[in-house]
Amino acid sequence: MGFSDEKWREAPGYCVVCDKRRPLNECAVCEKCWTEYPGTKDNDWIEDANYSSYYYEQKKKTKTKSIRKTSSAKRASTTPSILTDDQALKQFVSPNGECLAVAKVLENIYSKNKIRVQLDTCGLTKEEIANVRFFTAIQDFNIDVHAKSNPFEFFRNHPECFSPQNIIANNSLVDALLSYLQADSQRDKRKPWMINAAKMLVEKYHASAFHINAAHKGDIVSIVQTLTEGEKYGFSVKKSHMFLRDMADLGVWKYSKNIEKLDVMSDKNTMRVALRTGIMQFRIPLLASYLDVYCFQYELTDRVNREAWRKVWEDWNSIPNNHRPPTPASMDYLIYRLGKIGCRPSKRCCLPEAPIKEKKLESLILQDRLIFRDDRFCIFSELCKNERKMLNPPNSISIEQRTGWKSGKTNEGGGGGISS
Repeated sequence: MGFSDEKWREAPGYCVVCDKRRPLNECAVCEKCWTEYPGTKDNDWIEDANYSSYYYEQKKKTKTKSIRKTSSAKRASTTPSILTDDQALKQFVSPNGECLAVAKVLENIYSKNKIRVQLDTCGLTKEEIANVRFFTAIQDFNIDVHAKSNPFEFFRNHPECFSPQNIIANNSLVDALLSYLQADSQRDKRKPWMINAAKMLVEKYHASAFHINAAHKGDIVSIVQTLTEGEKYGFSVKKSHMFLRDMADLGVWKYSKNIEKLDVMSDKNTMRVALRTGIMQFRIPLLASYLDVYCFQYELTDRVNREAWRKVWEDWNSIPNNHRPPTPASMDYLIYRLGKIGCRPSKRCCLPEAPIKEKKLESLILQDRLIFRDDRFCIFSELCKNERKMLNPPNSISIEQRTGWKSGKTNEGGGGGISS
């Protein structure tokens, strides 16, 4: 980005983020955009006299040069990562009815099966389930909290580790839970999040996560806004949606407002399936740029992916006598498992490749088998065009944490990038 971006040279003087003519720093970013992104908090914005000179020169003139319109249009078509308007995102979603085609395939499955997130809750009450999932959802990054352990089983022997009052009184309970979840990385973040979240439950929700939904009158947007407020409680939008999805799938909560805003969670699996089925389409493969240190391209892909799966859910309702799930997020588990098992980065269960092996299919739980047809090919095999079957989403780039140039390599299908 910035002065390394040749597209910026075509329209000098304009911020590469907001596309407005303003004073700029050496990266060609204005002060407002620079301060809005977390990665710049420790780096002061310093005006660059050379790049800001364009702004001051043009400020004296009353007419806009015609070259500006040409350059702006070219940048909009070649650099979608700077788009911020929700309406603009729709140009990348289902240009030829792909969302409805995907919905019809899913209708055939949902009409015959009850699909939900697969968690063994060990017979716990709804309130106990809510507290367990609330505190474990906070920790669900860089680890899979259900992969090697069952937090619901841990609750039966250590209920105090999920009690907000006990957590506040005895912080060592947080350490006990984190050790059980094998959440050893970034404990300096995980522990304060748990304590702050426990305080929030005591102060606002009668010391129980179960009461959150009723307190917000079933309004999904209101709940998410509270959980993600100031990043104090460890909940990102994605983790909040995952938590709310589980509460719906496990029969703990029912929502009454902004149900359509509970999205399919974006990750490399749901993005990959979206790209290959064509419900999300870009002009070129998404090759991650090492200069995109603020992850604009990944952020755009994430937003379009959620928009695309929401469109699938909306189009689904046009099918007569349909069995559409209650929220878009209710599709998440099936799509995620499809990406995990049958639509991997370099291995696909569709022509011209081989179907899933029969022994592998038999080893899957019954719900996971639903992502394959009778011929053992993926359910979306006929929807994925050959030129899309190798597409992959970009990685989220990080200038801190775990980085590596080797891990960023990819092929003509796109993807790659430095892992966060």
